[in-house]
Amino acid sequence: MSSSIRLFLFLALITLFVAAPASARQIAGQVLDADGQPVAGATVFVDMTTLQTTSDADGRFNMTTPAHYSFEVVAIADGLQATGVRTNQEDCRNMDIIMSAPFEAVGDPLDDDMLSFFKLAAFSYTRFARDIEIESADVLRHAFDDAMNVITIESTGPFIFSNPALGYKITIHDFRMGGNAITYGWEGYTLFEPMTPEKKKDEKNWTKNRETTFEGSRRHFLSSLMADNMKKQEWAAWFVGGPGAADDHSPVQEAGLKGIYGEPMPILYEDDRPGVGRIDWAGWVRIQYFGDGGDARWPEFIDRHWPVSDLSEVLASEMHVTFVELPTYQAFIDNTGVILPSEAPATRELGYWTFHRLADMLPLDWMPE
Repeated sequence: MSSSIRLFLFLALITLFVAAPASARQIAGQVLDADGQPVAGATVFVDMTTLQTTSDADGRFNMTTPAHYSFEVVAIADGLQATGVRTNQEDCRNMDIIMSAPFEAVGDPLDDDMLSFFKLAAFSYTRFARDIEIESADVLRHAFDDAMNVITIESTGPFIFSNPALGYKITIHDFRMGGNAITYGWEGYTLFEPMTPEKKKDEKNWTKNRETTFEGSRRHFLSSLMADNMKKQEWAAWFVGGPGAADDHSPVQEAGLKGIYGEPMPILYEDDRPGVGRIDWAGWVRIQYFGDGGDARWPEFIDRHWPVSDLSEVLASEMHVTFVELPTYQAFIDNTGVILPSEAPATRELGYWTFHRLADMLPLDWMPE
């Protein structure tokens, strides 16, 4: 199991990059099996979005790109393993997706106690967790590593759940979740399907709840940084010595480095790619949100995961604070607040952002107006 799964609350790896909105372009390619034969009727979608299509009799597909500069195109078909190919706006016109036989998930089916544990680890302590409806619990299998004290949960098929508070049915292919008593993380190819409203007020409620979920999130912070409107969006950030520390030196203004003429160097630089910026910092950054976003159950989460410790007192007292460490010094982000996947650093974070679970997922092709 990768460290990104076992230490999710401490290692945040952003897997998709979203760039400035582009004119409508096309993703075009062909789905093939391991023998090079076309796969007809495969569902093809952009990971972590609502965008999907179906391959034709020759395995070919064509669909409009998302606004993302870089993204992963995924194919799923009966009897074959879900396969993703990372691409970008410039290189997505002649792509092949070569599928192979599926892997077998190992472990035992979830009994009632394990299912309750899974729901707690995957969804609880978030705004809309109580509204989640799991539709395919029967595909989940679990195993326990005594030596590492780690629980692993894998799926034998698509893991499906709906979030009626946000208005999405969510399917995760090759779902895998793991961790220990402190932290759990997950991975897989994720497709969002908008739900059909049953009442006139459904669309209005979904929009409101999505905006609430976005507010105070990592994407909210990074998109505000890119837009240079941190103060207007009620964010602040400082270089600090570590979690719980405070300082008056803001990385939003400068990185604390001096150029050859002695001027402060900015933390955010332009990149050659449209809508892309580069952030530079070393060590820990304290990020604080002064708006109304946040979850009142945050202290309950702290009590659950960091009982009776100095760290729990620090984090519980900081309702809208996250501490982030960027040990590799650089990250490339876009104006919707997502980090370029191939260059995503192994950021460590402690605080409110680590609080979010599957119940708070939003598709990357959704942004507040």
